[in-house]
Amino acid sequence: MAKAAEQGYYRFLVLFFNCMLTFGSYFCFDIPSVLQEQFQGNLTCLNGTVSNSSSNATEACVEGLGMTPQEYNLLYAIYAWTNAVVVIMAGFLIDKLGNRFGVFLFSFLTVLGSAIFALGSHFKGTTYLLPLMLTGRLLFGSGNGSLTIVQNRITAFWFRGKELALAFGLTLAFSRLGSVLNFFLTQRFEAQYGMQWTLWGGTLLCVLGFLSAVTVSGLDKIGMKQLGLDGVIQEESRKVRVQDVKRLSLRYWLLVLTII
Repeated sequence: MAKAAEQGYYRFLVLFFNCMLTFGSYFCFDIPSVLQEQFQGNLTCLNGTVSNSSSNATEACVEGLGMTPQEYNLLYAIYAWTNAVVVIMAGFLIDKLGNRFGVFLFSFLTVLGSAIFALGSHFKGTTYLLPLMLTGRLLFGSGNGSLTIVQNRITAFWFRGKELALAFGLTLAFSRLGSVLNFFLTQRFEAQYGMQWTLWGGTLLCVLGFLSAVTVSGLDKIGMKQLGLDGVIQEESRKVRVQDVKRLSLRYWLLVLTII
């Protein structure tokens, strides 16, 4: 009788929870983009309007965190720079310590980062707001970019030689779906419940990703044991060294150049 891990449904079950790893984090990533007015809005709105001295007119006052454009841009800059640096080390750690270690660590970092980011919104008007939010984005960036690596590694293993392109396409579609739903839903949610609850809602979606990490890790472990590959994969991982980068072929580096 064939084992469950050898059946087609099992790898698609792994794929579903693997896709959910980054659904919430991609939703959460662009919340500042949708709520830019609120992030840069006035700390207080006494009468609901604010005067515009250049045009001698009044505009609707948007209450928010009072960030300057430079401070707002830092939220994206620190995420991008963290991604660029951390993912290289993350790739080595995943190769060395395995998918399960990586999926737990990096999904936890997205939860921790988004929680600190949301916590920062409670300190508007104080000097703690920007450091807390930047720390949150730094941790969130460390987790989200690295989580994509381990997500692709899990997909590549379970769909090696079987619907691999389809599996990668579905993984990418789930991530982008998170981004799209953010642009459709976040503004209305914020208008009804406020910014703080909106940011904590993003954290809750990252918790969903962490629960998916627990599930996919369990499915991966059970499947590996049923296939008799658990010990083999761990032994191969221990042999990975930093110096192995010299063994990457010219074809690999050309592929890297095409996506820069």
